[in-house]
Amino acid sequence: MMRHALPLSCSALLLAACAGSSDKYPSLAVRDVERLQGQFTPTTPDPEPIRPIVSEDQLVALVMQARDAEQRFRKASIPAMVLAGTARDQSMESSARQQALVALADLSTIRSDTAIALAELDLLRAEAKTNLAPTDRIEAAMTEVVAILEGQDGTLAGIYDGMTP
Repeated sequence: MMRHALPLSCSALLLAACAGSSDKYPSLAVRDVERLQGQFTPTTPDPEPIRPIVSEDQLVALVMQARDAEQRFRKASIPAMVLAGTARDQSMESSARQQALVALADLSTIRSDTAIALAELDLLRAEAKTNLAPTDRIEAAMTEVVAILEGQDGTLAGIYDGMTP
């Protein structure tokens, strides 16, 4: 019982201290000035829209880089398919197999040129998002480059499959 008496008496003393005279402190009641109603209008006009991070010319150049790599890829893929077909039944040490692997390496190098264009577009999109700039044109360019890469990946997979018995 004594254990509870000390905290209760301390609480009572603190509460009594709060109930002192209110003449020392300002009233918390709503003042006449606070009752006024009105409309707040901003003094500055609407902010200008955020300009794109990248120009249309830069986007076209990156897509053209991917398209150029795609043309080189298609030209190089025909001999690579032929070499892979001749290397199909050859041993790992055969000259035909080695030539086919070199042709596949060349195709992979050309594919990386397409991937570089996609990486640059991805960096531009990240910068645009960071600066709250529009990204729709960048993403449209990325969609086209991704489609090119997927086609190249399919071609490479088909050539690899053509080499394996």
